[in-house]
Amino acid sequence: MPTLILARKGERVLLIGVLALTAGGALLVVAGGYRGADVWVGDWADVTFSPRYRTPWGTPWKSLGRMRLQCGFLGAGLAIPGLVTLTR
Repeated sequence: MPTLILARKGERVLLIGVLALTAGGALLVVAGGYRGADVWVGDWADVTFSPRYRTPWGTPWKSLGRMRLQCGFLGAGLAIPGLVTLTR
């Protein structure tokens, strides 16, 4: 973290763009269901979330399709600004 504080503004913007693009890409992989990533994330959420956030189905999502849809929107919302930041 000290490098973020000492970095110049352009370097921080570049780092934020790379992180946004990476997170958005990972969420888009989950949304696309590439090699079972959606099932893996659903199982992870089932184990991780506390009983307060669980639905009768176990995970915070009612179905795997809703989770994929939510990850797709969030992934696009992160990947697009990340691409814009990196291509400026």
